[in-house]
Amino acid sequence: MGFRAQSRAHAYLELTKPKIVFLLDFTALMAFLVATRGINVLNLAVVLVAGTLASGGAGALNCYLDRDIDQSMGRTSQRPIPKGEVSPFNALVFGVVLVAVGVGVSLLFLSLWASLFIFLGAAIYVGFYTKWLKRRTTLNIVLGGSAGSCAPLAGWAAATGNVGAVAPWLMALLVFVWTPSHFWSLALRASKDYAKAGIPMLPVVVGDKKAAQYIALNTFLLVPSSLIFVPLGTFGIIYLAIAGVLGLGMIILDLRLAFNPTKAQAWTAFKFSSPYLAIVFLAMVLDYRILLH
Repeated sequence: MGFRAQSRAHAYLELTKPKIVFLLDFTALMAFLVATRGINVLNLAVVLVAGTLASGGAGALNCYLDRDIDQSMGRTSQRPIPKGEVSPFNALVFGVVLVAVGVGVSLLFLSLWASLFIFLGAAIYVGFYTKWLKRRTTLNIVLGGSAGSCAPLAGWAAATGNVGAVAPWLMALLVFVWTPSHFWSLALRASKDYAKAGIPMLPVVVGDKKAAQYIALNTFLLVPSSLIFVPLGTFGIIYLAIAGVLGLGMIILDLRLAFNPTKAQAWTAFKFSSPYLAIVFLAMVLDYRILLH
């Protein structure tokens, strides 16, 4: 009985897409720590709890809405709904409850701005990206990336009560521009899966070679977006060094992919881009706290 309960709990945890939730929480945390020198521990704890619940609920609702796609794709066929570990109805209820509780908790303890961005992150991911964009256009992941952009805005608003500064919007822009380079690399590797499922991911529509070129072009937008904080005076030499080295790595790998658009090279680019965002956001905190801006 204990093993079955543990297995069931693990299945529900998988529905929330914990790796994505962790990255969103991390960007929110880093934004919070940069927003103000003093730390309101209660607000910090609440934004992480509320963000985790809302993001996890959005992940579960994504699994519910995409259950037909997940069933047909090798990469996703082992998710809890296709495997029969969680029923679609239970996943739907689970997702709705998590989002509702997450937003409710934020409304009780945080500013309206923080609550708004926690809600928008979930709503954009579920309603705009999963329900509407994903099956209709190659711009799905580009526009859908705005969901992830809400996390640093929520973190900043939880710390300050507002998003009137330029910095949180530039952080949001960084997440937005990073998303295509990151996800298109994965989509290129899994292009046959997406084609089989009838999803118009960029590599399916334009082919692997052209998609790899778009990835490189997007990365040439990403790196300046990451470095713009320095001339604006938001961050200094520590951030410049870390973000600069990581950006150079992204450019090199994505240029290699553009000239050699293989599945193996796409996977290498994807694996490098996975920790890129977290490390760049960590560099913000290290720079801010060490150099005492």
